[in-house]
Amino acid sequence: MRQDRGDRPWWLKLPLLAALIAAISLAAIACGDDDDEDEDGDETPAATAPAGATEPAGGGGALKIGLLFPFTGDLADFGPAFENAAMMAVEEINAAGGVNGQPIEVARGDDGTAVQQSVEEARRLVEIEGVDALIGPAGSPMVLAVAESVTGPNEILHFTSSGTAPSLTNANDNDFLFRTPISDAAQGSVLADLAQEQGLDNVCSLFINTAYGQGLNDSFVESFEALGGTVTAEVPIEEQAATYASELGQCGDATTLLAISYPETAGVYLREAVEGQLFENYLFVDGTKSDRQFAGLGWENFEGSYGTAPGALNPRAQGAAFEEAYRAKYGEDPTQLPFLRETYDAVYVVALAAQAAGSNDPVAMRDAVRDVTGSPGTTVSPGEEGWAAAVTALEAGEDIDYDGASSGLGLDENGDVLQGAIEIWRVEGSAIVVQEVRPFDLTASEGG
Repeated sequence: MRQDRGDRPWWLKLPLLAALIAAISLAAIACGDDDDEDEDGDETPAATAPAGATEPAGGGGALKIGLLFPFTGDLADFGPAFENAAMMAVEEINAAGGVNGQPIEVARGDDGTAVQQSVEEARRLVEIEGVDALIGPAGSPMVLAVAESVTGPNEILHFTSSGTAPSLTNANDNDFLFRTPISDAAQGSVLADLAQEQGLDNVCSLFINTAYGQGLNDSFVESFEALGGTVTAEVPIEEQAATYASELGQCGDATTLLAISYPETAGVYLREAVEGQLFENYLFVDGTKSDRQFAGLGWENFEGSYGTAPGALNPRAQGAAFEEAYRAKYGEDPTQLPFLRETYDAVYVVALAAQAAGSNDPVAMRDAVRDVTGSPGTTVSPGEEGWAAAVTALEAGEDIDYDGASSGLGLDENGDVLQGAIEIWRVEGSAIVVQEVRPFDLTASEGG
């Protein structure tokens, strides 16, 4: 929690002469500090409160968002693009007037694709940087740890734009955790349908031994076996081992390998599988949707292979506008990695919640999140014009309903998106090509 800096200095209680001497001393110190640089390198310096004033914990000043993404570790392929998507949203909002008349400030952290580092960085962002809201970390195990040990207890608004494990639904988060992607209960079902449609059977599922890997594996296996498919082996693996020869050996006579992990880990066992010519077919998921991963392994080794990932409901003008703006700004194709639309949307929802609450107090923002993402209300979209329209509507006393780049984002009592989509993608040449996007509704299974 943030410290209260509102206590009056003791010397103000002394006689006039002592007070004058202390005031002169303070003035000299202030003059000597004028040229000091901000320690964390932020471009926007912190505002200085008058002597004796109380600095509010949220509610006053600029909205400050912490971005906790992976720049090292197993998910390092994704971190820079996540930050790009988030900063594009921040810059659009600031260009259109900011939140409650002030530009959004940002503090950054590296989750390291590790639970301990994620928790430590989250604590730094909350307790030292003083963020009002946090977006990240990337992997579901890290999200769960941060929600239950940092953001929930400290009452900080928390969004994950890539945590898809079904177990996050029941996180002990004090109702401060929300997510923009749909749960893997949806992805596992669509993945099973895809495998059947492609005539793939005798599947060995190699899944990372975390809440993400286990959850997606379980969802796939249940759905695939219900369709009559055969899962030859379910093999849990640890992250970034030097070799996975033993685990691959447990796949027996499976002809299809389902790769449920992150890119650095996948790079090891996929290379061993290709070199050993162990499988006829491969299936991929959001965690192994990485252009750098395939480039490092050789695109030709996976030509025609399919995968799934959370995607944008189509047709969707907001999603197309995001992709066009992202390409123009960064010169990269945002469809080659997952969760960029969801990261962009997370920033907008946090900002809209603060604007609707008229405050960047995390509790007030939390209480406004469902209002700004659900119907009824005036539909608003991302982008500079969309932000300006949202502010106008809120100032007029209207309810709003944010329609994002990824989905309509109606968030339920658990902070989950229930109506979303799963994309089916394919390796073609030296690119990942989205083949189709299938809507998915988890409403019927809510709470199950």
